[in-house]
Amino acid sequence: MDGETASLDQLVLEALPCPVLVVDTGGVLIYLNSASERELGVKKEEVISRSLIETLYQGKKFDRKGRYSSALIETLETGCEFSLRVEEIKTTLHVLPKVFLVDTSILRDRDGGVAGVCAVYHNFLRDRRLLKETVMNRLTTVSEQFETIYAFAEAIGARDQYTMGHSEKVAEYARLTAEALGLDEKEVDLAYICGIVHDVGKIGVPENILNKPGSLTTDEFKQITSHPEKGATILSHISWLEDVVPVVLAHHERYDGRGYPQGLRGEEIPLLSRILAVADAFDAMTSDRSYRKALPVPVAINELKRNAGGQFDPRVVEAFMRILGEYKGGEEEGGNG
Repeated sequence: MDGETASLDQLVLEALPCPVLVVDTGGVLIYLNSASERELGVKKEEVISRSLIETLYQGKKFDRKGRYSSALIETLETGCEFSLRVEEIKTTLHVLPKVFLVDTSILRDRDGGVAGVCAVYHNFLRDRRLLKETVMNRLTTVSEQFETIYAFAEAIGARDQYTMGHSEKVAEYARLTAEALGLDEKEVDLAYICGIVHDVGKIGVPENILNKPGSLTTDEFKQITSHPEKGATILSHISWLEDVVPVVLAHHERYDGRGYPQGLRGEEIPLLSRILAVADAFDAMTSDRSYRKALPVPVAINELKRNAGGQFDPRVVEAFMRILGEYKGGEEEGGNG
């Protein structure tokens, strides 16, 4: 079985499109695959059992700046393994040195001792073209995704005169609050996206109810409070928004468990939903509504503080207070929560 495994390993290494080199503890080449011959312009029979430095680096262990010329040798002598270390190798195939991105790994024997070092050399120019194509494709996808979420925001704003610009401001408040809470970059970005689409369920609420200047009937209020569930349903059909769905569903839950639609309490509510609840409420209070004028910012701040621990997560309110002094740009006008 060991012989079969060794043969398979050999086949895999020979099939790789990038050079693979192995040196022993003395820095002598003991293995190179077929790609090494093609990419480095060497012949296996001429370099095996010879010094790596003498063979590929013209006998120079260090470059002009005093750095190791070879990642393989640096790993061998320092024990430091590398991932995508930039390295230049002068080959017989090219006038200028060829640039590689090098990964190195220490090889150990059964007793855990160092047996040598292995390195994989990625062709920088070829991989850069592939990377560029990948990045451009990804950017196109991301652009299309953001067009989708902004289309949602515009659709909501077009139906409700009091929510024009509301989603964008809630998104920015949510992003800044997430940063103030120390969330990672992915969660901060997600907070912003959730802010943009948090009211998408209002698309399913009649315009005459959304814009009604007087008090709502029981049935009308029921329709308004159905928008988190409607929004979650709409967003659940978009695969790349799957992480947004539970946040939108819970953005009207209360910290004390008296919110809707599920009556979640405290930590049961997703953190991003708790952030949205504060951002949404603040912008709603400081914006003109169909039934009242905007509240002064100090009044809105006092309301958030007064309801910390009841309607809102106290930790989120505290973080929101910190970012208010840093946020610039006309927060006082806006729309409906």
